[in-house]
Amino acid sequence: MGKLKFLVALGLLSAVALLGRFEGNKSIVPTGEAIILNGNASGLAKYGDWLYMVLNESTHPLLVYDIRDPTKPRLVRYLPAPGWPMRCRVIGDWLWTVHGNGEGFFHLADPSNPRFSLLPTEGPNLRRLERVWSRDEWRPEFRGQKFLVHPCLTYSSCATESILFYGTLENTTEIYDIRQPKHPKFLATIAEGTPANLVGNLLFVASNNRLSVYDVTEPSRPKRLCSIDGASFRELTINEFSLRSSAVTYGDGRLFIVIRRNLRNFLGIAQGPFEGAQCGIAVFDVSDWNKPVLLGWYVLPQVVSDFTTLVYHKGHVFASDAAFGFRVFDVRNPRNIHQVAADRQGGELSAVALFPKRKLLCIGQNITGGLVFVDISNPQHPQILSHIHLAPCRFWGNMAVYKDRYLYAQGDFSRPRPGFSALFAVDAQDPRNPKLVAVIPGVNRAYGMVVVDRYLYTSGGDIFDLSAPEKPRRLDIRLPCSGYQIAYREPYLFIANFAGEGEGESQQGALYVVDISQRENPKLVGKLLLPLGHRVITMAFLGKHLFLGWAQRSGGRRPSGLLVAVDISEPTKPRIAKQWDVSKDLGFNEAITYTHVWTDGKFLFLGVYHRWVAMFEVSEHPQLSLKLVSKLGNLPTAWIMTGEPGTIYRICLDRVMVLRYQP
Repeated sequence: MGKLKFLVALGLLSAVALLGRFEGNKSIVPTGEAIILNGNASGLAKYGDWLYMVLNESTHPLLVYDIRDPTKPRLVRYLPAPGWPMRCRVIGDWLWTVHGNGEGFFHLADPSNPRFSLLPTEGPNLRRLERVWSRDEWRPEFRGQKFLVHPCLTYSSCATESILFYGTLENTTEIYDIRQPKHPKFLATIAEGTPANLVGNLLFVASNNRLSVYDVTEPSRPKRLCSIDGASFRELTINEFSLRSSAVTYGDGRLFIVIRRNLRNFLGIAQGPFEGAQCGIAVFDVSDWNKPVLLGWYVLPQVVSDFTTLVYHKGHVFASDAAFGFRVFDVRNPRNIHQVAADRQGGELSAVALFPKRKLLCIGQNITGGLVFVDISNPQHPQILSHIHLAPCRFWGNMAVYKDRYLYAQGDFSRPRPGFSALFAVDAQDPRNPKLVAVIPGVNRAYGMVVVDRYLYTSGGDIFDLSAPEKPRRLDIRLPCSGYQIAYREPYLFIANFAGEGEGESQQGALYVVDISQRENPKLVGKLLLPLGHRVITMAFLGKHLFLGWAQRSGGRRPSGLLVAVDISEPTKPRIAKQWDVSKDLGFNEAITYTHVWTDGKFLFLGVYHRWVAMFEVSEHPQLSLKLVSKLGNLPTAWIMTGEPGTIYRICLDRVMVLRYQP
């Protein structure tokens, strides 16, 4: 399973185009990369001994696993798929991936290598039904003639080659004969819920804390076999479980349903209850459909989990966990269910810290809260050393390193509670086996951190004493301001905040200057209103200027990129020296031009979200100007970069790229 997951893909680099103007040997050259799959585990489907998982918000959202030995699932391939699929289902010899922004149909003649089909004449009849993509465009008169893709086809519909079981917006199931897809024929309605799964001729219909099972051998006359109400099983109710009946599977005469309850304690750092954040599996004997019997259950202990779909195979249940990846449980003994395998998949790569003396990178993941440690001693062959999963949170921006050993990463949680943030301290003395040594909850959201002497300052305004680095101590005093990013040049902190967060600054952000000559007595000494905008992604010092990599939002459009130069020759009186529109002024004509910056002290490096890294000489006399030295295009999408003289590390959504240049 690990061979493809962390793939060093040097062969791909030969296809990267060098675009732009260059000066002698100053060209930026792609050197090596390590691929780290990204995305949020959303849906599972099985075809024989092959398992398919789709990842939402991923660059390669379709994963193929060999599950001949269910205790050792082996990732054999990951593939692109349209949109950001939330579910996948098998229809005959076809795999269907679906979300509101795209559908994909893959032929399974070779189940280890699904073939994507662009031909509308290929694939199951479902493909040729008329669709309405947006809920806003849906009209009641479309019923029975057109079908709403999202959320109906995405979450609550199943199909065979000839029959569609369609979940409606009214939480009912409509059954259609689709052998003539241009003229679907209505057959029947099931009023008590929407389709959750189809296994053979068994249709599982979900409603609130209830699952109904129908025999649909005759689709026009669905026959209810049983109904399982979570409230009817005392062993579940006394343990405060409810059924997540939309996540269900069946095999060998047993029914497997996701159960969930409020999480009482999170990582030992916060008291709940955190609503519905603890998931598990309940096993029912349904050899007699009239008398389902609860055989046993299992729940993940004190871990935030979000099981979305289940698949049964050879005495084991596979669960897609949106907060982690996928998990495999041995369910042969329902009173002793236990996890036997797991594959961590995470959100996009969006945070970074460099251990320069050790040639070590740490990369943080969005949403799933993973940290990946990468050995960069050989730039042609960056090596993944470890992947530690801390919590389902957002690591974003700049993390911090102390004594070339301790990593500090701040996570912002959407679950278990929106807005809940915590500081994580990790001992990376052995990067192959990093240790979580401290968690400090209830901190202000921050996407930037800097270490000065023995103090850790965050853009959220918190200050920590690192005298005992494995146990950061939060000081009672805070910075006099807070924001999105932070940078340090002795003796000043520069903090950039969100547009609209300062009082009376609804359309503008601000850059604050804080004097920390006395480390525990910070003083606000300067402030600069910033241009109309959204957020500052990164900041970099060069000469007498602080450069801001900027994502500007205007009129509801996607943020465009700005490069803003702030003159800090008088630090307490910062002023904007110049700004460049990355598309119009610098020639990076892309749909989205989020901009991030880094400097080696000599050149200014500018990264664009889509495709580009560029190197500029900066002249301050007679006026501030940029001279393009080199640019490299056709790169994978990236949020952020860091580096050291001669080397740039571009943190792409699904990989780290090593780029070299002559310093």
